[in-house]
Amino acid sequence: MVNAVIFDMDGVLVDSNRYVWQSFEEVLKPYNIKFTKEEIRAQLGNSLKDIIAGWNKKYNLNLVDVDKFSREAGEIQFKLMKNEKPDLFLIKFLESLKKHNIPMGVGTSSKKWRAEKMLKVLKIEKYFSALVTADDVTEHKPNPHVFLEVAKRLSINPIDCVVIEDAESGIEAAKRGNMKAIGFLREQNTRDEFKKADLIINSFSEIGYEDIRKL
Repeated sequence: MVNAVIFDMDGVLVDSNRYVWQSFEEVLKPYNIKFTKEEIRAQLGNSLKDIIAGWNKKYNLNLVDVDKFSREAGEIQFKLMKNEKPDLFLIKFLESLKKHNIPMGVGTSSKKWRAEKMLKVLKIEKYFSALVTADDVTEHKPNPHVFLEVAKRLSINPIDCVVIEDAESGIEAAKRGNMKAIGFLREQNTRDEFKKADLIINSFSEIGYEDIRKL
């Protein structure tokens, strides 16, 4: 039986991917770089460090200050998201888990400063007992390090955790960590990418405490 739920952040707790990539293009405007849907899909779940390394190689760039890029892009994102509200079905789901004393954590490829601010902007930080970011681990998704660290901080055995993810690499990370995995379908995903998931949902309206307990 599942005793803890671990959430990815971007694409799960908040539908932020369009803002993220819009901000990336804004920062990279001097290089006249535009990203295709295929390029964006291929990078879902990856850390900014790994994404930038890929850009440096593909576009012959020399971006070395990941923290500076993160701050510049992040501030653009928060301006674009100033009217963003948390999903009401997400809040209902979080409240249900809280009522049944299910520990919750966040495992994200985002930088720590951005993840902390995002949860505060959405006013949902109170639900989570653990937050593990790209700054806290040395290996990133599909490596399970980030999710295993969340389980450790929640004091829950990985086999008793379920991860909710919107990226194929995140689903793989959960399974490699011996956890259950729920695939959250967004516009940028395909159901086939989640073939390793234990459950696939399109909205938090489709899931509740009983569904988690059954996993």
